[in-house]
Amino acid sequence: MPLTLVFPADRPGDATYASLAAQTEAGLVRVVQHVDLRLVNKKVLEALIKAGAFDSLAGEGREHYLAWRARLLSGLDRVLDHGSRHQKDRDQGQSQLFGGGADAPADDYSTIAPASALTESQALAFEKEALGLYMSGHPLRRYDGALAAVGARPLAALAQPESDVSIGGVVTALRQLKTRRGDRMAVFMLEDEGGKVETVVYPETFTRFGSLVTSDAMLLVRGKYERDEEASRLVASEITQLDVIRERGVREVEITLSGPAAGRDLMRQLAAVLERHPGDRRVSVVVQVNGAVPRLRVRTATARRIRPSELFVRDVEALCGAGSVILK
Repeated sequence: MPLTLVFPADRPGDATYASLAAQTEAGLVRVVQHVDLRLVNKKVLEALIKAGAFDSLAGEGREHYLAWRARLLSGLDRVLDHGSRHQKDRDQGQSQLFGGGADAPADDYSTIAPASALTESQALAFEKEALGLYMSGHPLRRYDGALAAVGARPLAALAQPESDVSIGGVVTALRQLKTRRGDRMAVFMLEDEGGKVETVVYPETFTRFGSLVTSDAMLLVRGKYERDEEASRLVASEITQLDVIRERGVREVEITLSGPAAGRDLMRQLAAVLERHPGDRRVSVVVQVNGAVPRLRVRTATARRIRPSELFVRDVEALCGAGSVILK
């Protein structure tokens, strides 16, 4: 869903921000043609692209907006150069071509070269960086099956104290501390789609699992859930990376290739990715055959065995597109 810009009234540069909000839905090219680029600079536009503010021209489906955002980010310098020239020529009463004149259509992006699509993980990380929250999804969703398999509970379902509970989430607001005796411990917020809870890792537990506790880490935390009328917290007794939890339950990996790009070059590149991630899980490749009615799926197994880590999924999706990897 495209981001709608709303700015507070009565602030410096009010007219510029109002103009930016009005032009955003028309696209990045139209924005750089009309706003004050001294205020709406490259850093601002990068943040807007990462937040999805220009997704209205991306087409339907996540594979489209992931490729669109990557294309705008890679071509931003060229677009800014066009905007500067366009405004200068306009002020001088001249016409500058960028696939058209001063009234060039807002969807003329023919001079911006395509770029490798963002992975879903990259897009979500960019959204969090730009907005402080996730807009198009949540990184925990790809672990839904693994979390259900180990009996993890969502925070929204915890209405009472629990002596032993497992919760999956993202580490935020991490503070690493020392006790008066000099022992290391940590306090952070464990955040899932429904909320967040303060999580305390005392020295004994930190000694065993402290290396896993880093900002933005995806963790399964087992421990005691304490709750009263004013606050709640989780006292950790065991911590596991969600990637490890998911890998344990994967028996086979299916990779789907589709479109005209599914040729020999792509297969060679995919073979190189598989070689970089050796392991013991089977791999099958499904090729969507274009032009066939009904659409055909050709499935083939490979001799290569892999480790289905998060890095493996990112590498394959960067090559074959978002959603091309299914862990079974």
